[in-house]
This record gives sequence, C-alpha cells and structure tokens, in this order.
Amino acid sequence: MKRCEIRFVIAMAIVLCAGTAGAAPVYTGSYVDMYLKQNTFPGGLSEENVYLDAASASTTITGHVGSQTNLRLVTFSSTTDTLNASNGFASIQSATDDYINNLTVTAPGYWFEDLIFSVNLSPSNNMDLSVTATDKSGGTNTFASWVAAGLGNGENQILVLSTGGNLMQSVTINSYYGFQSIGGLDDAKHFQFSGVTAVPEADTYAMLLAGLGLVGFAARRKLA
Repeated sequence: MKRCEIRFVIAMAIVLCAGTAGAAPVYTGSYVDMYLKQNTFPGGLSEENVYLDAASASTTITGHVGSQTNLRLVTFSSTTDTLNASNGFASIQSATDDYINNLTVTAPGYWFEDLIFSVNLSPSNNMDLSVTATDKSGGTNTFASWVAAGLGNGENQILVLSTGGNLMQSVTINSYYGFQSIGGLDDAKHFQFSGVTAVPEADTYAMLLAGLGLVGFAARRKLA
C-alpha cells in the first residue's frame, strides 16, 4: 500500500512539472534561468545599464556598469568577428560580415547575479542560438539552446539569472544559421547587470595560485 502511495505521489509530481513547463521561465538550467520576451521578469533585480565605449573594428569592446565613466568595467569579445560599437546604452555589431556568431560578456574583477540583453536574429528561419554561462567557480552550463528558428527573427529580450547564490563570471552567446558560419545576430544591445559583486581578494589569489599550479604541473609533465 505504501509503495502504491509513493508511486502516486511521484506520478502527481511529474504531472505538475509537465503542467508548469510552459510558464516562465522558458528554460531552467542547473544554476540559471532563461526568460524570453517576458514582460514579467522577476522583481528585485535592481538592473543597471551598461554604457558602451564607441569602438570600430575591434575584437574587444569595453563598457561600464551604471555610467559612462564608472570603474566597473565590462568587456565584450568575439572569437569569430571584429566588432563595432555605438557609444552609450547602445548596440554591438559585427564589422566582419554584418552578423555576430560569437560574443562573450565578462565583468573583470566582478561576479554578477544576472544579465539582460536584446538580440536581433537574422535570417528569419533556421536560426540556431545558444547561451552558455560560466559560474564563479569556472563551471560552464549551456543552459539555453534554440535550434532552427526556435526564437524566430526580430528582437528578443533575454534574461540570464543566477540561482542559489551561484554567481556568474561570464556569459557567451553563439548564433549561426544551421550552426554553420553564415548568418547570426544582426546586433546585440541594451545590456544590463544586477548584483554586480567584487571578487573577494582571497578568491582572486586562490584562482591565481590554482592557475600557477596548473602551469607548474604542465611544465613538470613536459620535462618528464
């Protein structure tokens, strides 16, 4: 009898989970949530705009959280494109082929609770988009992946939200037409952060020591 009751509870839990799957957030990963085109983002995020520095044909764009001159720096880099940026709370475009295929957002010396940004997808069909977050421990999780027009073209507002205090150190956006090196994002814009927290000095030193340890280990293996 007890075994039947347990099975019933499990079955009800599955039904309830299935019933809420279509509600916001659109996707739930291991430590981040994804919202898409939602007018009901959760409250209490205390978003601050990221103001870009104007740049032309660069692999790295810089910006500042909260104001054009704030010391909290943000970097936008690409492994596939040189980038152009408009000054202010503005957009980043590819200077290579009009499409951004890869863009990584970091805040050097800081962790953050969430990131909001808007993207324009093109062309209008068969567009693939994935978003990968790296948490403060260095672990990665591709928590959102749309394949073949899962988003459609046009502007899409996205929220990457950390959960359980597992703050992020970077977010990477990849977009291709059929995961081939054609098409991509027309632009990425209106970046906002909340919960920007300075990396504690002890953690900074620990990360540095861990990196030096790996270098030493690699050198010893090479000599051996």
